Amino acid sequence: MAHWSTFEKETENETKKFVRCICGIEDEEDQNFQLALKFTWSNFKFHRFLEVDSHKVQRSLTGIYEKLMVHSDLSKAGSWMRLTDEFLSSPLPNTDGTKTDSHYSILSLLLLLSESPSNTSFTEKPRVKEEEPEDNFNWAKYLMEGEDVDTGPYPDTPEWSEEESEDDDGQQPLSREDSGIQLDRTPQEDQDNTSKTVPVTWTMGEPGGAQAWLEQHVVTPYWVSHAPRFPHSLHLHSNLLNVWDQHLYNTDPLYLPEEKAFVTETQVIRETLWLLSGVKKQFIFQHHDGKVSVRNNVAVTHLTGNCLHSVLEHIAVYGQAVFRLQRFIDEVTGYSSEPGPPGSGSSHGSKKGSEPPFRTYQAFVWALNKNFTSFKEELTTIEKEVICNEETVTLSAVLERLGPHLAQIEVLHKVFCTGVAEVPPGTPNVVRASHLLNTLYKAIIEYDSVGEASEQTVALLFSLWTETVRPYLEIVDEWIVHGHLFDPAKEFIIQRNKDVPVNHRDFWYATYTLYSVSETVENEEKLNDSASGSSGGDQGSSNRQLTMVSFLKPVLKQIIMAGKSMQLLKNLDCKEPEQSEGSSRDAERKSLYTLFLESVQSRLCSQDGSPADTVSEQQATHRSLVKMQSIMAQHLQIDGVHDPLLAINFARLYLEQNDFHQRFSGGDFTVDRSSQSVTCQTFELTLRSCLYPHIEKRYIECCGKLMKTLKKDYKLLEHLQAMRNYFLLEAGDTMYDFYTAIFDKVQKNENWQQPSFLDVQLQEAVGQRYPEDSSRLSVVLENIDSSKKKNPVTNMEVLTLSYKVPWPVDIVISSECQKIYNQMFLLLLQIKWAKYSLDTLRFSDITEFTKKLEGTSGEDGKAKELIGQQIHRLSLLRVKLMHFVNSVHNYIMTRILHSTGLEFQHQVQEAKDLDQLIKIHYRYLATIHDRCLLREKISFLKEAILKVLNLALMFSDRRQAGLSALSIESIDKIESDFNNCHLFLVLVLNKAVCRGSFPHLESLTLSLMAGF
Repeated sequence: MAHWSTFEKETENETKKFVRCICGIEDEEDQNFQLALKFTWSNFKFHRFLEVDSHKVQRSLTGIYEKLMVHSDLSKAGSWMRLTDEFLSSPLPNTDGTKTDSHYSILSLLLLLSESPSNTSFTEKPRVKEEEPEDNFNWAKYLMEGEDVDTGPYPDTPEWSEEESEDDDGQQPLSREDSGIQLDRTPQEDQDNTSKTVPVTWTMGEPGGAQAWLEQHVVTPYWVSHAPRFPHSLHLHSNLLNVWDQHLYNTDPLYLPEEKAFVTETQVIRETLWLLSGVKKQFIFQHHDGKVSVRNNVAVTHLTGNCLHSVLEHIAVYGQAVFRLQRFIDEVTGYSSEPGPPGSGSSHGSKKGSEPPFRTYQAFVWALNKNFTSFKEELTTIEKEVICNEETVTLSAVLERLGPHLAQIEVLHKVFCTGVAEVPPGTPNVVRASHLLNTLYKAIIEYDSVGEASEQTVALLFSLWTETVRPYLEIVDEWIVHGHLFDPAKEFIIQRNKDVPVNHRDFWYATYTLYSVSETVENEEKLNDSASGSSGGDQGSSNRQLTMVSFLKPVLKQIIMAGKSMQLLKNLDCKEPEQSEGSSRDAERKSLYTLFLESVQSRLCSQDGSPADTVSEQQATHRSLVKMQSIMAQHLQIDGVHDPLLAINFARLYLEQNDFHQRFSGGDFTVDRSSQSVTCQTFELTLRSCLYPHIEKRYIECCGKLMKTLKKDYKLLEHLQAMRNYFLLEAGDTMYDFYTAIFDKVQKNENWQQPSFLDVQLQEAVGQRYPEDSSRLSVVLENIDSSKKKNPVTNMEVLTLSYKVPWPVDIVISSECQKIYNQMFLLLLQIKWAKYSLDTLRFSDITEFTKKLEGTSGEDGKAKELIGQQIHRLSLLRVKLMHFVNSVHNYIMTRILHSTGLEFQHQVQEAKDLDQLIKIHYRYLATIHDRCLLREKISFLKEAILKVLNLALMFSDRRQAGLSALSIESIDKIESDFNNCHLFLVLVLNKAVCRGSFPHLESLTLSLMAGF
């Protein structure tokens, strides 16, 4: 202890105080006190502490401040930030500088010792700062000792106080706010409150007295009543108003001069700048119910009243447009604390009980705000020049300088009025967004058609459109890339039906709804995407125009197909190892909006060449234009039209086509006047080259991957082949074993309509050759009307097949498709039954009977002759029936099913998307259903064929019953009915073939005519 330094002794004492404070032990001889003291000393001596992280401490301070703000403890938050800043900015004893490590170390210790700063009740107490002692020494008297100075009669008055006006002028209240150009908006104040002003008297000895003196004596208070006249030149040009008033007084005896409030042109300029910057409280311009008007009694000395009023009215129109746009910006941006780029994050609503504006309006406001920023920067620059007063600034020069900006304001206001203000309240967001985008789209087309005279306007509208369309493109990008249609505000024209899950069989048809609204924005329609998506965007009819976001019409089908395909892919269990690579690729992928902007930039850059090339191209273009103009003038004169301007415009329109000169001069070129391709050259070409290819590329990738997954992992082609094998009897050997067992039961008059018997026969037939399909295929017996059981051929109508199609293959092979397949299966089964009955018919008993009658004579000989004739007629009838049945059978199995099936297989392999595959499948079923005479329009042909099949079955049944069952009358009846049906079919089919309506029936017609 004798060798301890002073610092160590002080540290020992401070350590003991620290232990007493923390542990609460006062007795130093206590064992616990000694243990705590040793532990603390060991940490001080041997433990290495890291230096404090100032950034971490600052983040902790900011986090506590944000937490207090979230809890609405505004006073605590303000005290917290102010006190911590004061501490960091204050010096510490034995420490040089501010915001040192010692400052942050103390704050870090306090933060570690604090438990919950946000839950602690705190009230800041006022702290009295020590005032520095005032130096009362009279330095002036000391320094001027011995000098004679004449201070005048009033030694306490400042030198410049001699120029002051009367005392009541010094007490004149300021009834008007000094509006700055940096203020974007001024809250509307009540007139009753503004009328009551509190007079403020400034004393020169008080702080701010100089500023008050400048405000009252340099700037003339022209906004008050009975304001004093300012001095001006007596030149004739500076007194034009007085000269004009004198002229009116001399010429008009009833003329009565009005009291006027005179202002300078500089004051008019400043109020004009304030009006255009968004300030409402002014003297020259007044606001009433959202309209800007000009005060009638305002006058300048060098202009007549009418001239000044007309100029100011012109300015008021732009001011009102600025106020309407600014109010719309305030309404939209009022929901977020700070305006940011659309899509960067969700805006937190500050208005309770109302929904925040949707993203399309936010993007539109963001684009408007960007244009307003440049406009207000120009206003600020002009006002600084006016304040400096280094150059002469006139009102006409200001208006000329602001001319381009005011033209932009006029265009923006027109777009706002048409696209936003005219939409009635309560309109759905999808209508609002579609109408706004279409308004911008049509405005670009309208101004672009003017040509070079509106290049600046087209550039402004195009930049406005690219910003406004960003949410739409982001929604499309999210849908076609991730399969998620994120549209919380329901502003997109395609909306998700959440009642239908992805794994439902109706997902492809009933999941999304396409909205289209009429141009009048009064009617709204919902078009199911199963119809609209397949039309490729050709929804608008000639007599009714639908908005439906015009720029998306050419790729609307691709967007719908890609979005649904990607959503379906996300819910499929893909067996390919692509999930791990997907996240890394998605991080490097550029959004659709970014790709569109890059494509537009590259397109614009590619059009800029070197100066020499530009000059040569301009010369070549001028020569081509002159030549093309002469050709156009010649063609117009042929039609009796003499219009040089029209010829120039036509020449400019078609000059970009390289081969147009040769084709048009050759005379083999015709202009399609119904085409709308000439409405906009640049903008539509920009969309076709910069936006649509990216959507097409994504469409090909999504749909191609879905088709590959369905074909490879879910065996789509195998299921389609299975439907043809069993329902269309292409697996002939398998289905032959099944239906022959049924036919044998029928011929033996046994009950075959037993589910167990049918299931066993089907499983045995299918299980031998296609065991993987045996579990999916089953037989269903349906009840039919008793009236349909009159004919034997209708007994098979109770038999139907059922094939369990797994998801997602059931999107292609739906239950409606299986109904068509079952109709084909029933027709083929009836034909097979008639054919099998005729093929298995034998005449062995008739042969034995004729052998017994050989050698008989007399009446037995006549009976033998009659029996022989009967047998001959039966044989001929059997052959005719067999020829008819075989003709129909061969026509359906070869000419229809086989050839159409080959075309179907080829089309399935070339299908690009699932919707196209569904159409191909439906078209295939509709084709075979139509060509097999199953359509209701030609049902009479099917009835005639079924009647012949029924005759064949009746003939076979009676023949099986024996020769006695076939009397001469019954044979005559069968032959007569067969001949009538045969003749009817031949005549009808021949007439249809000759007319060319049904070329596929030619082979059947020729075959039936050969057997007639």
